[in-house]
Amino acid sequence: MTILKGIPKRIVIIGSAGTGKTTLFEALQKKIKLKPIKEQARVVCKELGYRNIYEIEDPNKFRLLVLERQIKLEEKLKQFISDRSCIDCWIHWVRWSYGIHKTFESEKYFKTAFLQSLKYSHIIYLPRLITSKEDGFRWNNEDYQNQIDRLFKATLLKWQLMNRTYIIRSSNLKERVKEVLDFS
Repeated sequence: MTILKGIPKRIVIIGSAGTGKTTLFEALQKKIKLKPIKEQARVVCKELGYRNIYEIEDPNKFRLLVLERQIKLEEKLKQFISDRSCIDCWIHWVRWSYGIHKTFESEKYFKTAFLQSLKYSHIIYLPRLITSKEDGFRWNNEDYQNQIDRLFKATLLKWQLMNRTYIIRSSNLKERVKEVLDFS
């Protein structure tokens, strides 16, 4: 792993639903002395008065708000550890909004997410190693999760982010924390 010289520590945790991102994020907050950024989709959803993503009246606007909020927090904090990222925002845009939005809107979303992702020093990718649990917030379908997982892998390759990406190998939380600490 080549750490980018001169760039602040900006650690993001990514992966499909139910892979243990939030659990790992919460465990790492105690070990890594960086400001935390919680998953903004849940925060924005709650602020808009929704209990889960199924209630959202304008999902495309919602995805744009989440991306804008993620970037705002990342730029405000400079160094951080984040439960999700602009990469996640792009993946969900591709899955749900790409084909129904005007080309220029999707291109703008892409460029915004892509350019912000280049500022990440460490990307922690959680593949599907554990059985996910229904949390009542997002879709937990296995085929959907597999599709999202493939989109993450393709995006990391296409955006040439593998040189700063660590792929978690363990399903055990304690071992996952050790992997990340050894990587960062």
